[in-house]
Amino acid sequence: MIRLILAVALVLTSSAAIALDALSLTIESIAAQGWKLEGIHFALTGPAQSPQKLTLTINRLSLPKPFNDMSLVTIQCSSFTWQNQELICAQGRAKVRSKHWQSPSANFSFHIGDKQNTLTLTDLQLAEGAISINAEQRGKQWRIQATAKAVQATAIQKLLPQPALFEAKDGRITIKLKASGSDALMDNFTVTTQMDGLTAQTPDGRFAAEKAGLESRLEAQNHQGLWQWQSRSRFTGGAFYREPVYLEAGGQPMVLEAQGNWNGMNNRAEIMSILYQHGTALTVSGSAIVRHDKKPSLEKADLSLRSDNLQALSAIYLKPFLEQTAGAGLTLAGTINADFSINRNALTAVTATVNRLAVNDTAGRVTIEGGVGTLNWSNDETFNQPSTFAWRKLQAYSLPIGASRLSFLGRAGTFKLLEKTRLPSLGGIITINQLGWRAKKQQEPEIYFSGSLDTLSLEQVSKALNWTRLPGTISGDIPRVEYRNQTLRLGGELNIKVFDGDINITQLAASELLSGQPRFYSDLEINNLDLDQLTGKFKFGGITGKLSGFVRRLYLENWRPVSFYAWLGTPDDDDSRHRISQKAVKNIARIGGGGASDILSRSFLSLFETFGYDKIGLGCYLHDGVCQLMGVKATSQGYAIITGGGVPRIDVIGYNPRVDWNVLMERLSRISKSDEVIIN
Repeated sequence: MIRLILAVALVLTSSAAIALDALSLTIESIAAQGWKLEGIHFALTGPAQSPQKLTLTINRLSLPKPFNDMSLVTIQCSSFTWQNQELICAQGRAKVRSKHWQSPSANFSFHIGDKQNTLTLTDLQLAEGAISINAEQRGKQWRIQATAKAVQATAIQKLLPQPALFEAKDGRITIKLKASGSDALMDNFTVTTQMDGLTAQTPDGRFAAEKAGLESRLEAQNHQGLWQWQSRSRFTGGAFYREPVYLEAGGQPMVLEAQGNWNGMNNRAEIMSILYQHGTALTVSGSAIVRHDKKPSLEKADLSLRSDNLQALSAIYLKPFLEQTAGAGLTLAGTINADFSINRNALTAVTATVNRLAVNDTAGRVTIEGGVGTLNWSNDETFNQPSTFAWRKLQAYSLPIGASRLSFLGRAGTFKLLEKTRLPSLGGIITINQLGWRAKKQQEPEIYFSGSLDTLSLEQVSKALNWTRLPGTISGDIPRVEYRNQTLRLGGELNIKVFDGDINITQLAASELLSGQPRFYSDLEINNLDLDQLTGKFKFGGITGKLSGFVRRLYLENWRPVSFYAWLGTPDDDDSRHRISQKAVKNIARIGGGGASDILSRSFLSLFETFGYDKIGLGCYLHDGVCQLMGVKATSQGYAIITGGGVPRIDVIGYNPRVDWNVLMERLSRISKSDEVIIN
């Protein structure tokens, strides 16, 4: 193209034209190497003078690829000269036109010579901002600098192909580009971008920015088709939302740095290093390989995560993912260092160390204080590096657990406790002999457990479960417990030694333990509990003898009884001494709405502290919130709760066979909390 323009200039200044006062020449078009000039008009005045006055008008200048969707139109050079084999447009005006927009006229100049060519556009108006372009060519080498300053984001959106990728509402963008290359190839470029007050969102609402500020820089160099690049971005203000994470660029700076290679032949990006830092909340560094075919795919990655503020990390990055899941309401505090390996979009290995870990749960399911440990995991089934975790305090629902430590092995889809673990709890010890977990494809994981209980305080147990407090201790073996299909089941029989007797638990099952409404099922057999020990620490009143019975088809929701069939009474083969205190008689009468209290208050029987009895028995069938009561035997007036025996003797009769369960619990609560007995 340069040679063609030079040829035109030579014609205009040839010896045949020197005698004329003015010359003009119109050329329909000139095309070369993808460039095309159309409607060219040269005018030369004063050809005999020096310097000559040469003006140039071009209707249209079309550019080669990749700029072929843009052209310059209505080009006018008011100061156009040719000297020493150089064509110079020192002052001109031109418009820029593309498929989607057209600019007003901008200042335009060029310098075309044998060794160097330059092109300059200034004050080009675009989207309420200003654009300037400066290009230079030396032989086959070229370079370009372009600046778009304070361009209105809403105006840019109107210029983009529709439908737009995002909807801009406010903000300005400044972009600076520097690029160079040889012939049609680009060798390197640098792009810096500054966004101020950007408010925009995608049509699906999954990404949004509000008054956002961003500074970024991208540099790239082409080495025989392999691009080597470096980038740095800093969020300076406003808020960003990338579903489901919401980020505010406030006091905690957010910086993203990366460098790597990009091969356009195989659509493969090798990220040699990446660093993302969000104040003390989070620092992620590492390397990765990303392949982009129809969509991005993480082929391989090795990442490290550091956080000196787990509380901020969990609030910003974890909480959005936990909402509407079983983990909703969980918050973390402490520090963490973790290394991750990923292969073909799948996690393959993790090493994580936590210190001063604290876990809180608004639903009251789990609490941890003073947690410290190292987690090692791999999807390799031969992996054998153990993990450890210790804590100062742990609470699972109402179960408090003192300081202890676990040693376990995690690999592939399994978890296994490596050694017997003793957990201080409720004044005693819970021993875990076996604990394991195994994942199953497209099914719930399987969990198994076995252990024992050693002298747990029954008073603390009943307090933790918000039951009427009972004295004594609990000891016993826990056979294999399994978790399948979201249900925890007891495999066998759990035997608890308490009050010189024993309680056997069978058919034990629990479901939806991590929900807000856990469910519990069980059958219990109660054998020969010592009533003196059972009632000795109660304000209920003293009773001697034995107690046996059962609780069948027990069903609890959120640890509150919904239905059951229960019986507690004197076993047939009990030959122990049977005595009951006056206070216990009154309280039993109160439970069943009995009539013994009036007899005691107005007869000589009130002079005795204890009475002999033959049998005690009380049963309940709970259904729809109502307890259907029953006693040792039926009577004409109701049911006998106590049948007398010995001297002095007394019978207690219950007159109210149906009692609201909440009313019954309130009566028992008042009996256990006060020495005063109120007879209704």
